[in-house]
Amino acid sequence: MNSDLGTILLVDDDSAFRQAAGRALERRGYVVLYAESGEEAMQIHALADCDAAVVDLRMPGMDGLELVKNLRSRFDDLPVIVLTGHGAISTAIDSIKLGAFHYLTKPCEISELDIYLKKAIESRRLRQDAIHLRDAIHRAEASHGIIGESPVIRRLLEVIERVKDADAPVLVAGESGTGKELVARALHFQSRRKEFPFVALNCATLKPELLENELFGHVSGAFTGAVNRKIGLFAVADKGTLFIDEIVDMDPNVQAGLLRVIETGEYRPLGSTKEKTTNARVIVAANRDLAAQVREKKFREDLFYRLNVIVIQTPPLRTHLEDIPCLIEAFLARAAVRYKGVNFSDDALKVLQSYHWPGNVRELFNICERAVLLRNDCTIPADEIESLLYMTTFDQSISPKTWEPSSLPASRKNELRSLEDIEREHIQNVMESVNHNVSRAAEILGIDRRTLQRKMERYGLREYSDRTNTP
Repeated sequence: MNSDLGTILLVDDDSAFRQAAGRALERRGYVVLYAESGEEAMQIHALADCDAAVVDLRMPGMDGLELVKNLRSRFDDLPVIVLTGHGAISTAIDSIKLGAFHYLTKPCEISELDIYLKKAIESRRLRQDAIHLRDAIHRAEASHGIIGESPVIRRLLEVIERVKDADAPVLVAGESGTGKELVARALHFQSRRKEFPFVALNCATLKPELLENELFGHVSGAFTGAVNRKIGLFAVADKGTLFIDEIVDMDPNVQAGLLRVIETGEYRPLGSTKEKTTNARVIVAANRDLAAQVREKKFREDLFYRLNVIVIQTPPLRTHLEDIPCLIEAFLARAAVRYKGVNFSDDALKVLQSYHWPGNVRELFNICERAVLLRNDCTIPADEIESLLYMTTFDQSISPKTWEPSSLPASRKNELRSLEDIEREHIQNVMESVNHNVSRAAEILGIDRRTLQRKMERYGLREYSDRTNTP
């Protein structure tokens, strides 16, 4: 039993008033439950469906004050508006002290009652939303941003709990957008090292010489321009955790230095003759198969074996689609200030749960943000989500109704490609559209020039980076 405006409990022993007021409220769009006494009201089976109650104070048997008390004890968030005569204002004030939302004197205008009912229902819904958002935030904080109640997420959290205090290096493997840094943060902030620094570094964003400098630091005069001493991240993360993302992109020479630190705890800043020691725990992340990189001679075999002691696999979103509602709840909780009162319809959630999400949680949050920015109403419908997914999927020939790979014809399944293949083709298309201008392509793709050049080299597109940047 529901309505766009809400379900109202109307309790009054005056049959004429009760029927007249109830019919007027129904015409305005409310669902009305009728009772002529407090005793009858408390016996209504659908009482839990009520969004607000309108109660007359003067009734035989259980009077209005006692009914307010009973309703509030059973449903502490149910707003109650009391109706009283001019001679019983003090009693109405007593009802406010018991938790009533407001009081009106009889006879009252239906338009006035309507105004306060809307305020009461909106106030209740906002409180409920706040509670849901607070709970979502607490759940996210408890797991350091890893959201989900599915079996795969529970197993992930169990693995983190088991290895959180191990000093051995940890390899976090998984597709892009699956939350590898969240796993690293959870490992750190649930461990005995949580009082010490957590330091993150992305290998793909730095040239080899800069990466080595970031990790190990340098002494004054180590090279031209090295006027002051630089503290490396291994020193900054001492006793804490150093998280190295996109380890596959690490230069082999820097890999050698990393291997030495992991094995001995020692390193030498650039230009220094003295050894330094560190007790930083090393966590690395890879979105490609490190074993395959070793076979292709792109990654050191000895470093691979040192990193392959504790491996945590982050699950792709398509393996735990049932977590999408709580992921969206967490997204809205995080963005509550910007997107107050926004929610997704049940049908929209079903559409989101039918998609295969090649970009994983990162893609989900991107779609959510676009949906709330472009929304026409506070409730986002299914058709808006379908349109966004259709516009953003790389395979434009797939119907919005057939994203689930299992639902595609056999001829279409062969066309579903890996995320790397899609990224390679997209970079190539962007480069061609800007006449191979690397700087312009990097701007369009939203990454820096060096990262784009690394990706082109990875995907065999190096010839584009060597071309002159013609306008």
